[in-house]
Amino acid sequence: MATTYEQSSTTTSSEGIGLDKDYIKTYNGLLKIVECVLDIIAFICASIYIHWGPYGGGWVQFVTMSAFITTLLLFGFHLFRIIYKLPGPWGLIELIYYVLYSLMMLIAGIVCAARGNWDASIGAAAFFTFAATACYVFDTFLLFRGWQQGRSGGGSSHTTTTTTTEHTTYETKTQY
Repeated sequence: MATTYEQSSTTTSSEGIGLDKDYIKTYNGLLKIVECVLDIIAFICASIYIHWGPYGGGWVQFVTMSAFITTLLLFGFHLFRIIYKLPGPWGLIELIYYVLYSLMMLIAGIVCAARGNWDASIGAAAFFTFAATACYVFDTFLLFRGWQQGRSGGGSSHTTTTTTTEHTTYETKTQY
């Protein structure tokens, strides 16, 4: 008579820090690139007409430039897989960031649209700010869906699973 015991263990480890070329091909990577481009264009358009600074231009410049810098940092964190090594719930932190910047971009777009008749560059800033708002809202939706499914970051999965199975066979003899 033979008795078989089976023991199985699963080890999950994430990859190290390094360049992740596949992140640029994901929706989140492409959205971050588009958001950075739209932010910088909206900032430039809002900066051309210098006389509207006290009437909302400063707010638009602040929102677009701070969104550009933060989005660029998050893009770098994902591109080099740094975000997966940082402590904290980065999926939730990034989600909160995008919710706040979606709202602030919407307000900045409304400010630009209200002052758009002053100069054509303010109207262009309104267009690019609303386009950036749409990108931030879509990215927020993707991050929320990922957060609901339990994914920590917005990129592709970076886990390697190793399964080890061990079989042990014992033969027992019947004694009389």
